[in-house]
Amino acid sequence: MFLNSITALPNWLDHLIASDHHFTLTAFAIMFALIFIETAGIVTGFIPGDTILITVGSLAGAHHNIWELFLAISIFAIASFLGDAVNYWLGALITTQVAKIPWIKKYSHSNLTDEIAKDFHPKRWLLFVVLGRFLPFIRVAVPLLAHRLGLAFPVYLRMAAFASVLWSASIVSIGYFVGHLEIPKAVTVTIFIIIAVIAITVLRTKKFRNWILTLFTRK
Repeated sequence: MFLNSITALPNWLDHLIASDHHFTLTAFAIMFALIFIETAGIVTGFIPGDTILITVGSLAGAHHNIWELFLAISIFAIASFLGDAVNYWLGALITTQVAKIPWIKKYSHSNLTDEIAKDFHPKRWLLFVVLGRFLPFIRVAVPLLAHRLGLAFPVYLRMAAFASVLWSASIVSIGYFVGHLEIPKAVTVTIFIIIAVIAITVLRTKKFRNWILTLFTRK
């Protein structure tokens, strides 16, 4: 299912901007909404945010338009930041409902959250928030733990802003670089699929996950 979304997304974005060789306001509004929903909802991890960013970046690169690159980075960073802000408070609500509603427990990764919370290192918040933006299995736990462990909202916002800008700038820029090379679309999609498969394989390994967790805990 995930790979199908990866292969279909470039075609969907191409169709979205088919009437114009440059991104339209409607296209940016839809993509803003997708990233906002992906970051604002605990159970909306099925939206492939990273794939959207790298695909939009590659299309901007194909246009050879540096302003589209900067606009895309800005829009996605703002959407991610606002989504994280909403998720901080949504996380507080979710934590009170985990034990009551089974499907919330399934998607909130409560076991992982409990494991990190037990030995969380208070000096590792910035690292936790930043890596959470890049690592899907950590991403869900970030707003839940931020509220649960009492990280002040203004402090969380500053960290979320930094993480959102870094995430958006790096992922979109990678896509822009690939698109700027004018590699045939079929080759580009194949490259993205291979990278996604490798990333998923690594992220699913217990050894890698345990190593990541040690970065945030006192152990």
